[in-house]
Order: sequence, then structure tokens, then C-alpha cells
Amino acid sequence: MIEKIIKGTGARGLANYLLAEKDHNGAARPRHDLIGGTLSGRSARELAAEIGVLRRMRPNLQKAVGHVSLRIPEGDRVLSDQEWAMIGDQWASEMGMDAYATVCHGDHIHILFSRINSDGSVVSDSHDYRRGEAAVRKIEQDFDLVKVEPSSLLEPENALNHKKAPTKGDFMAMEKGEVPARLFMQQALDALLEKKPTVTQFIEDLEALGVIVEPNLATTGKLSGFAYHYGDYRFTSNSLGRGYRLSNMQKKGLSYEQDRDIERIHAAKDQTARFLADRRAGDDPANPADATGAIAVTGGDGKSDSRELGTHGENGSSPGSGTGYPEGDYAAFDRGRRGRHPERDADAFAGQSEADRENGQGISQESDAIKSGIEALEAGSKGFTGGDSKDTATVLDSGRISGDTGSGRDRDDSGIVTVTNWNDRFKKASAAKRRAKEQPDPDKQNYSSLRDAAHMADLVAYLQSIGLPVKKSGVKDWVVDDRYRVTQEKDGYFVWCDWEGADGGDPIDFCVKEMGLSFQQALANLSGSTITKKAEKRTVLSHQLPVAPPVCRNSDPVMQYLQDRGISQKTIRSAQGAGFLRFVDYKGIPSVAFCGRGDGQLRSMTLRLIQSIQSWDGKKPLTKLEVKHSDKSYPAIWRGDDPSSVWVVEGGIDALAVIDWYKTHRKPIPSVIVSGGAGVRSFLDQTHVQKILKEADTVYVAMEREKNTKIQAKTDAAHEQQIDTIWKLGCEKVFAWMPPVDTKDIADAWKAGALPEPHDPLAHMRKKIGDESASISPQAPAIVSTFDWE
Repeated sequence: MIEKIIKGTGARGLANYLLAEKDHNGAARPRHDLIGGTLSGRSARELAAEIGVLRRMRPNLQKAVGHVSLRIPEGDRVLSDQEWAMIGDQWASEMGMDAYATVCHGDHIHILFSRINSDGSVVSDSHDYRRGEAAVRKIEQDFDLVKVEPSSLLEPENALNHKKAPTKGDFMAMEKGEVPARLFMQQALDALLEKKPTVTQFIEDLEALGVIVEPNLATTGKLSGFAYHYGDYRFTSNSLGRGYRLSNMQKKGLSYEQDRDIERIHAAKDQTARFLADRRAGDDPANPADATGAIAVTGGDGKSDSRELGTHGENGSSPGSGTGYPEGDYAAFDRGRRGRHPERDADAFAGQSEADRENGQGISQESDAIKSGIEALEAGSKGFTGGDSKDTATVLDSGRISGDTGSGRDRDDSGIVTVTNWNDRFKKASAAKRRAKEQPDPDKQNYSSLRDAAHMADLVAYLQSIGLPVKKSGVKDWVVDDRYRVTQEKDGYFVWCDWEGADGGDPIDFCVKEMGLSFQQALANLSGSTITKKAEKRTVLSHQLPVAPPVCRNSDPVMQYLQDRGISQKTIRSAQGAGFLRFVDYKGIPSVAFCGRGDGQLRSMTLRLIQSIQSWDGKKPLTKLEVKHSDKSYPAIWRGDDPSSVWVVEGGIDALAVIDWYKTHRKPIPSVIVSGGAGVRSFLDQTHVQKILKEADTVYVAMEREKNTKIQAKTDAAHEQQIDTIWKLGCEKVFAWMPPVDTKDIADAWKAGALPEPHDPLAHMRKKIGDESASISPQAPAIVSTFDWE
């Protein structure tokens, strides 16, 4: 199958083109029919209007629409409309899109899609061609189609050894006989990985080559990769190639063990911080390239073919630093052109490249020079008698190491630096570092005390001090912002978790994960120190928006999960179309997400997982959780056909059960508000929620039956407070609706077929107390425990 993705700005023009009888050449199309998708429009105007609604959620997104054409190669079997529609659904699902239409043109289809999903999230176009090709390869397999040869994007072995291709600037540097910094890093990493080093050895060897290593380390100790500072440039795996990602380097032999390597990694992070601080301060720190040198034309003899890898003295030539700190396009090292970019200043190199091409020895010699330099580092001081024994030194390649004759330090009369002198300095520097390690470090001791103080901080007092609402919920338990629980452990330490228990930790984790502070700032805030300027008090949590998990690629398990709960497929599809729910993939587990919105944005998302996961502390299984930064004051709301009747239920599946219940009996569907739990009342402060409740004649608050009397009493008391708050809004008829006996909640009762006619939802309650004509007073907010109805 052949794929072509195109993105643009206008939906109307695209829809007109796809549904037109003729193509862009004026040739008649065999057909131009809408055969599938999630958009309900049947004309170009209707499709554009639907996408326009989505675009208003993200007005600043320029390329918000696009289309992909999927074509089967000649000789493949003919596909039916149903198969083409299923292919369109699978491709959109794989790419994470939930708003699209599939148009068939005979031997191929076009999928018109919106990059803005129904929840306001934007489908990333990063690496979309690679992801699209992966989706097509999977479609070929699933539908038994002719397999088109995959491109290099999908070959694992190509990814393992992938290197970023040289840029124009790199080629210009090579023509002058210089090795670009990027090529130096690639060759150096290749040579080091051949030794199958530990991370500690890896860092030390790179530092010996003059490279500042910047580990990407999470607070949990998880290492996710490295960045490398060499001269004036910073390299990551994105700029070097996918073969230099941590996972691929580990496949090549790099070994990481947290307990063994963590101390060396922290030391590398500290060194990077000092290096960057010096750079920001405008100082000229000891340049990494000065320690090991650049690969350049030797200045001593003027021969164009004497290109070598070597070492410079401390005052040797250094890369230009005059024009910033680029990443991704790397100029060659040339002191004579300090701060100039070979692509922007190409005229400055006129007349030089031809001679270099004529006399040069090629990049392969430079690659060998890099490996030779690394081998020399491994050899240490072997064969040397001291700093002044120049005549006994082993010299790389032609015996010379390029340098600047200006400073005269550790150089002979021709300005050439010998390996012996540099090696002697390296040994002395290493010895000094070892001695420094053996001495007590006041900074480390201060850091340890700050970390301990932050770990033991009173999290409740801290959260109150920054203005977050904290309510006591037991002897040693608190509820924060209706979104977090805080507990004081037996040892006196405070720990927190989100409402469902999926994430949590100590006070430091809260500041880093939930408030977005740096680790250093978290220590400062919690310990009352002044490591950095303390941030002003702010309630960050209320303004952060949740990030929805990716769309589930296989929706069948989620659909089956809901149908097993008694929900009809028609109701599920309607809820999807209305944006009330969506199918997502949470850490590899298919899930249904119920979405709450405010101001046109996703503000809350509650997930029901089809299989359980462990809580953050491993103490209990979880099947329900809130997406990070969900604000429970924005509930999922189903706006029904009958605004005079409103149901307040705890869960999204309860809401779907209410919809199915009324649909089955052909009654107007009421509005349904998903509170998120008996103890949640913050949603009642929202203006749009209050408006729905005030316009209703009758409000039903759905109760639940708990597993024991203690929990039941607590839940009933919380529901009583909910009902009291609704009643005070001016709602005259507020009923506490009890589920029938032997059912847990309204969803369970619907599945069991135990619900009464929806025109009288309280009929089963009157029947239970033995008085068919008894009325249940809606005015009094007090409620009766469900155990009293049995």
C-alpha cells in the first residue's frame, strides 16, 4: 500500500476537491463517495463546518487539516467499501485522530482529517511520515495486501546504526581538510562503544577527549540519554543520529546500572552546570576542545595533507564562540574564522576548497586519527619518561599535533604540541581530581542536609502556605484541592497521592511532578533555603491543563468492556461524537476516558481501565484514575433533550446507563453530570453547572451501596452534603435516588434489568417501604442510608 500525507489550512477547498466529479487534471473520477469516518457531514459545506467547530478550539494552529491518500499497488486484490472504510479507521486510529472522513476514488481512498481532536488536543505532526508508514505496513499485514518494501525509516538495523547526514557546512569543512565537530563526536562515540563500556567509563573517556557530558537523568534515577558539549556546540541524539540514542547505544554494548553509575552521572551533571554557568556569565571556560584539540591543518609546515588528530595545550586554539551556541548545524573548528558559519559566509572560503581537494587524504584518514587518539588515551603514560622527554614520545600520524603558535606553552620551536606534555598534564589533573574526591565536600554536605530537610517537610503546611485548599479528612489524612490526598506516616513523614492513587511520593515529588518546579527549587522552597531566588506564592495547580493519553489503536477491547457493562454500541458512539468520552491508551492499557471541559478546553479526564494496574506505592490495584492535572471542578456533562430533569451520578458509566435507560423507554434524555465521587462538591461552584441545575425542575442524586456499614455511612454523609449544596442553589426538587436491592449503583442496576420505568425513577423505593402512594419529600436535604431501605 502506498501512502502520501499532505497538510494544509483550508477544509472547505480540500473537501470540495475530494468530493468533486473530476480530478485536478479535469479527468472524470470513477467515483467520489463518502464511505466512512467519524465526521457526520455528507457535503463539502457540512464537513468544513464540522472541522470549523474544532478549529475554534485551537485558533492559533495554522495547519489544522490535512488528508492522506492510500492506494493499493497494481495487481493487488479489489477491496470492498467496507474494507476501505475499515482501513481508513485503522489508519486514523494509529495516527491518533478522532475527527476524519474517508472518501473512495475507486482504486484508492483519501482520508480528510482534522489535527484537532474532539477534546481540543492536537495530533502531533512530528515524525508523521514515519508513523504513517508504520500504520500502512500494519494495514498490509492485517488485510493481507501486497507488501510494499519499507523505507529506511522502519528498518530496525538502520535505526541502530543511523547517523545524521553531513550538512553543507560539514562538507565545506571537509574540503578544507578539517573534521567537523559533529563527525568528530560520531566517530568518537563509535570508537568508545566498541569497548562496550559502563556508563561511568563512557563519561570518563569522553571527558578525557574534552567533551562535557550532560546526562538526562530523572529524579527517580532513570537515565534517558546524554547531550554532549564539544567546543561551541551541543549535540544530542537528534543531531547525531538515532544510532546514538541511549537504547541503541545499550544494544551496542553500553552498560548502565543505577547503583554503580549514579555517582559519576551526578558528577557529570554538576560539571555541565558549572560549564553552562560560566558560559552564561560571559566567561571563557576551559574549552573542551582546548583539552584535546581539534582536527585541523597543521600550521607548522603548511602542507595541505597534514591533517591529524591531536591535543592542544591549555592555551591552544579554540572554537569560535562569537555567535552563540547552536545545535543541529555544526561548523568546523577554525580559529581563523572565529564565530563564522561556513554556510552563511561561504564567500569567505572561496578559492580554498580546490587545493584541499587536490591534496587531501580524505575523511577516512581523519576517522582513523580519532580512533588513534582514543587508543592513545587508553594507553595512558605508557612509553613516556616525563614531561620533557620529547624525543621518546609516541606522536600521532605525522608526529605532530596542530596548534596555535601564539602562546608558546608546552610547544616546540615550530609551535607543535607533543603528546607527552599533554599526557603529563592529564595525569596530574586526574590525580588532583582523585585527591579532591577524598576530601569532604562542603557543597555536597549542604546539599544532603537540604534534601533531607525537604524530604521531611510538613507538606500540609507548605501547601497551605502557597494558597491551596487543604481539608482535614481523618486523624492523619488531608484532602488537597479535591485532587490529592496527603497522609502522615507512622515515622512522621508526609506522603501524597492523586485522588485515585496512581501517582504519589514525598514532598519533593509533589513540587517537581505537580507544580513543575525544578529539583533545586523544590529543595529551596521546602527547606526554606535560598539556593535560588524563591518563586512567588502561586496556585499553579489550578491553571495547569491535563494532557490526554494517546488515542487507543485497538478500540475493540474498550467497546467490549462497555458492552459487558450493559451499554449499547449506539449510545457509546453517540457519546464519542459528542466528546463525552473517548478511547485512549494508558501506558499500553486500552481505556475509556470521560472528558470534562471548560472554556473550550479539556479540563478533566477520568479513565476506566479494562485491566487493573498497581497504585504508586504498590498496595492496591487500580482500574479508575484521573489524568494528571485534571480539575474535578469541571465535570463530564451530557446535555440531554430534557433540561427540566438532571441526574448527578458518580461515574461516567453511570451516565451512559442513564442515557440507555431513557432511550430504551423512548423518553427524552435528561442532562447528566458526572460528579466524580460522593465527596466532590467543587463542581457545584462552576457557573455553567449551576445554570444547568437551576433550570431543572427535578434533580436526582444517584447514591451507591457500599460493602460495609462504616463506608456506607461515610458515603451517605458526603452525598448529603452534595444534596444540601444543590438545594441551596434554589433547586426545589432534589431527590436522593437509591439503587435497587442487590445492585451497587445505577450502572449495575441497568445491567441487571432492575430499574423501574424512567417516568417514575423512585417507584422501586416506594415499593420497598411498603407504601405505593407514599411521597418522598424532596425539600429536606437529609438522606436515609441505603441499608435502611432493606
